[in-house]
Amino acid sequence: MKRMCSALFFVIPAAAIAVGYLTLRKTEAEPVPVVASKQVSTETLSPAPFRPSRDVSGFVTGARQADVAPKVGGYVVKLLKEEGDTVRAGETLAILDGSDQRAMLESAGISLDAAKNALSASDDFYDQKVDEAEASLHKAEDAYENGDLSSRDLSIAKEAVTSAKRMRDAQHAAAKAEVGAAYGGSLVAGAAVSDATITAPFSGVVTNRFVSLGTFVGPGMPLFTVASTESLETRLSVPGDVATAIAKGDTVSVRSETGSDPVSGSVISIARAVGISSQSTIIRVGIPADVGGSLLPGRFVTVTLPSGTARETVSVPETAIIHLYDDTFVAAVENDTVSFRKVVLGESVADRREIRSGIDAGTEVVVEGAYALRDGDRVIVSR
Repeated sequence: MKRMCSALFFVIPAAAIAVGYLTLRKTEAEPVPVVASKQVSTETLSPAPFRPSRDVSGFVTGARQADVAPKVGGYVVKLLKEEGDTVRAGETLAILDGSDQRAMLESAGISLDAAKNALSASDDFYDQKVDEAEASLHKAEDAYENGDLSSRDLSIAKEAVTSAKRMRDAQHAAAKAEVGAAYGGSLVAGAAVSDATITAPFSGVVTNRFVSLGTFVGPGMPLFTVASTESLETRLSVPGDVATAIAKGDTVSVRSETGSDPVSGSVISIARAVGISSQSTIIRVGIPADVGGSLLPGRFVTVTLPSGTARETVSVPETAIIHLYDDTFVAAVENDTVSFRKVVLGESVADRREIRSGIDAGTEVVVEGAYALRDGDRVIVSR
């Protein structure tokens, strides 16, 4: 039994040594894995003119835009246009019931007919009075020539003719004025009936509809907003410090909510007075009209406005910036090796960011794929 234990004591260490040897040989035979280089896009930094900017949002409106309201009251019996519909100048938007207006028109017509009849009757009556006075004058003249009438009586006959003509002319003028007034009333009533049909004041697009079918509306109550599409703009409320950096005629970038390519707009007016409560300034930016329908009245847009003076500086695309906790880095590339450089950022413009310190012009930096890198990584630059 003692001999067997000794044999086992020597056999086990020998087996362990053999396993260790084989393991060592296997480790020496396997190659050490090599980390593959990562492909990235880079940009060599160079000083360039840089002007800080700020994005401000607003809605597109027509340079000509109006709330369409009726001159008369009534119930809405027809709605012919909806928001987004295009309209031509004079095209019908809605119709009110107009029953009161039609009754007024009928009444005005009756009054006009009555006034015309009164004029005719008055003319006939006073023409007859003039004829009678003239007939009496002829008899008086014959009697005067025969010596049967005094000159005083002849003068009285002549004065009677003159008075009859004056009365006829005065009554004709009064009756004619009544006809004119009645005719004017009929025109007003006719216009009121016409006003029950609501039409577009100019060609454009309906941006708002404020009423529904059956709504009772009063005179001056807005029914629609119509904006012209021939000339577009957006009104922006901007901080006073931004407004001071903008000049009339400046070109700005306008982006639509649809994601279409930005277009160039132009600052057409600046309200230099700053609001006391809001500390903001209203500016108007003109927008090109024909941009494929992506910019129409009612669209939400973002306008990039300059917010400072232009200067020469180094900037990087936003995609090159790496945020790690509270620090900011860019990945510089030298000899195909990445080196993280801590930087201090400045203002932004479009899709680029100013670098105030931490990296110099002439440095090659990663602009695509930076977040997948670590300090010291090998890279393959895509050129």
